[in-house]
Amino acid sequence: MNRIRSTTLLVALLLAACNKKPAEAPPASTTAQPPAAATDKQAYFGDLHLHTAMSFDAFTMRTNTLPEDSYRFARGDEVDYLGQKVKRKAPLDFLAVTDHSEYLGVLRIAADPNGPFKDTPWPKAFSDIAPGNRMKLIYQIAAPMFAGAAPIAEFRSDELQHSNWQHQIDAAEKYYEPGRLTTFVAYEWSSIPNGANLHRNVIFLGPKYPQTPFSSIDSQHPEDLWTYMDHQREQGVEVLDLPHNSNVSDGLMFDWRDSFGKPISRENAEQRRRNEPLVEISQNKGTSETHPLLSPNDEFADFEMYEILLGGKGKGRLDGSYVRQALGRGFAIEQRIGLNPFQLGFAGASDFHSGVSATEEFNFPGALGLSDSAANAQQLFEPNPAGEPRVVGSASGLTGVWAEGNTREAIFAALKRKEVFATSGGRIRVRLYAGWDFDDKLTAQADWALRAAAAGVPMGGELAPGAKAKAPRIAVQALKDPDSGNLDRIQIVKVWLERGASHEQVFDVAWAGDRRPDTKTGKLPSIGSTVDLATAQYSNSIGATELATVWTDPEFDAAVPAAYYARVLEIPTPRWTTYVSVKNKLPLSDRVPATIQERAWTSPVYYKP
Repeated sequence: MNRIRSTTLLVALLLAACNKKPAEAPPASTTAQPPAAATDKQAYFGDLHLHTAMSFDAFTMRTNTLPEDSYRFARGDEVDYLGQKVKRKAPLDFLAVTDHSEYLGVLRIAADPNGPFKDTPWPKAFSDIAPGNRMKLIYQIAAPMFAGAAPIAEFRSDELQHSNWQHQIDAAEKYYEPGRLTTFVAYEWSSIPNGANLHRNVIFLGPKYPQTPFSSIDSQHPEDLWTYMDHQREQGVEVLDLPHNSNVSDGLMFDWRDSFGKPISRENAEQRRRNEPLVEISQNKGTSETHPLLSPNDEFADFEMYEILLGGKGKGRLDGSYVRQALGRGFAIEQRIGLNPFQLGFAGASDFHSGVSATEEFNFPGALGLSDSAANAQQLFEPNPAGEPRVVGSASGLTGVWAEGNTREAIFAALKRKEVFATSGGRIRVRLYAGWDFDDKLTAQADWALRAAAAGVPMGGELAPGAKAKAPRIAVQALKDPDSGNLDRIQIVKVWLERGASHEQVFDVAWAGDRRPDTKTGKLPSIGSTVDLATAQYSNSIGATELATVWTDPEFDAAVPAAYYARVLEIPTPRWTTYVSVKNKLPLSDRVPATIQERAWTSPVYYKP
């Protein structure tokens, strides 16, 4: 695998170029409101991963939206996307536009026949809208990200980088309205060694920002990105990052080794933990929770599978590519070096290259420009002209946070402490606490979360050892998305390390109806389905609007490290492809299921002996 060598001199030069002096944003359009009491937290929903025409690949796929459009769409305005008027039914609370830092915004300028590149071949290259040619052009431009090839020199001018980055900052500052819409200045660092996805979304708190982003053209190594982030923090620029799509990382995202091939060290783990508190577990290009081959006893492990490496390079390795496995691997590494590098919280995001975070299945305009748009419904049933698998992902996903208010400070703090949950696109609201002395009827009390916070730790936290005779108690509550299906069940997923080996088990802990687990298999029967595929309609005559319980681990061993997270499932509802097929009087697509069981995942609570 071709990797760029990292040296102290290289990183120092790059840091000097990227951060001569932190950029400071203009004043926000609205004065931030003081946060509520620390215990008075609310659930807020947003997207921390979205691309506009400022991204080289989105622009090449004919996406026409800019960051300004993305923020207007998020707050509930109608915007134009590929000639369609699109609007969310439920506005978002926060959004980060994360355009690729590699050649940020340059392709829009290069394609202008009257612009500064008018005497080059670039305007003509971008005028060809044939899908196959578009993909070839994307791979040509992305060559430095795939294999460390030489960058396109004319796309790397300081003037273009500075002006386009300032565009991102200005758009986020203009649309920041504390209490209504929180916007974050952000970008995506996009390393793709040999097609393996090592991408990270880099999120800044503000109001100070670097002069330019650090890109994978500067270095393909995550460690160098973290060094850049550490340096930013020293300059007063607060920042964190989230890796995504570990499902197509070819085993590198959660490898036993760092990106230089050395066993993960204490220093490496500390740097990762300092900069990377969260991981995307679900998005348009598949779910990274687990895989049926890694979790053969989990009947819901096959949700939204996508395994093709970027650039159509075939399937990658499963080992090291999924989050649930990483939880156990982190415990094993911790036994060797004294720190868990994979003590992560869970986020969801869209990764749409449309500029519109349209995560409602019933209201989905497409995600990837002309290559995969609901506006071109017939494409759902035709071979991909580029000869690659067409991504027909669900309208996923969103991040939920429990925060004191809808401000940058409150939401960023929630992200750092990992009081965060992921959804597959909807607004299931789920809350989880762990403690030693929770009462069985705790979740039946109106102020149960305040009581649990006082006596335990929330999702994302560490549970200190308790009395040896006791097992931890998990208090969890889930409320349905008002615009989606009722709830099927709540599960607790436990991952633990015993005698050097990682283990996992899924427990059904609360469910709708009068079902009973099978006495032989222990599995809870399916809740059934009310979906009418002929009309793309369903009924909430099954399922529950709310589920809650206090659960005790029946197999707890106080000497064994463990992680616990909740997974919440809805009843089946129509997938967006089914809505499109019915609307356009087309047969149902045979590439994807006609229905989907939307879900949510809490960040884990980590028990340390």
